[in-house]
Amino acid sequence: MWPASQPWYTIAMAKTQRRMLVTGGSGYLGDWVVRAAQQAWGVVATYFSHPTKAAGATWHRLDLRDAGAVAALVREVQPDVIVHTAAINPGSGEAFSAVNADGTRYLAQAAAAVGARLVHISTDVVFDGTQGNYTEADIPHPITAYGRSKAQAEAAVQASGVEAVLVRTSLIYGWKPHLDRQTRWVLDSLHSGTPLRLFTDEVRCPIWVETLAAAAMELAGLDVTGVLHVAGAQALSRYGFGTRLAKAHGVDPSPIIAASSRASDLVRPLDCTLDISRAQALLTTPLLGVDAVLKGNFGQD
Repeated sequence: MWPASQPWYTIAMAKTQRRMLVTGGSGYLGDWVVRAAQQAWGVVATYFSHPTKAAGATWHRLDLRDAGAVAALVREVQPDVIVHTAAINPGSGEAFSAVNADGTRYLAQAAAAVGARLVHISTDVVFDGTQGNYTEADIPHPITAYGRSKAQAEAAVQASGVEAVLVRTSLIYGWKPHLDRQTRWVLDSLHSGTPLRLFTDEVRCPIWVETLAAAAMELAGLDVTGVLHVAGAQALSRYGFGTRLAKAHGVDPSPIIAASSRASDLVRPLDCTLDISRAQALLTTPLLGVDAVLKGNFGQD
């Protein structure tokens, strides 16, 4: 667990009652950002398809595809900081473009108009996965529709003139207040006896949702701008990650089938591992690897 002497939710307490707008607050990461922010900020959060009255924020429905609605809400809230977690994945190419790319452009332009700082959550799949250990200086080259939409979103933020940090992260996992989507899929498949194939040759740097939320809170109060890689410290294959998650939740991982992405007909990036050394030097939030997180929370070695 997080050390009692420095609970993660106390980060950025100096920002008490400044205003923060969290897009996608009803999503998995957004929910944790709202939880973290309410200790120090006046929080306004948005949802689109999943209404919520969760405590700690004032809630608004927002369709990011509506430029006028985005601009109007930002003008109304007058946030000091916007943490932009809203995105769609999975989805289609057209929806990816409308929400992830165009919606982010509208938000960045609105943020620039009111002088708000933007913490934009991006992804490691802006890269093609041919290199691995990507640094912030590496040029995006996405090969999936989702990755392309997120690369376009990054470009839109950078072109808007807003003060922003673009947080590239990886697979997000956790178990509170409920399981993340990938963990649920793994456990449901194992419980039901559904064949489950996980790739041994796709490598990422999974990050615990509570870690990423804490890092976002830090970045809300720092002067750092530009691209920053914020992911877990441990590189794992999809197979290695899935078997660890199953074991941690008390489920036998042996039925999971080790498969090869290269041997499939799928077009997917293979090695999207991120160099997080810059973030480790900037942040006090520890960017723990999966093994360290599971050992601290489940006693799993």
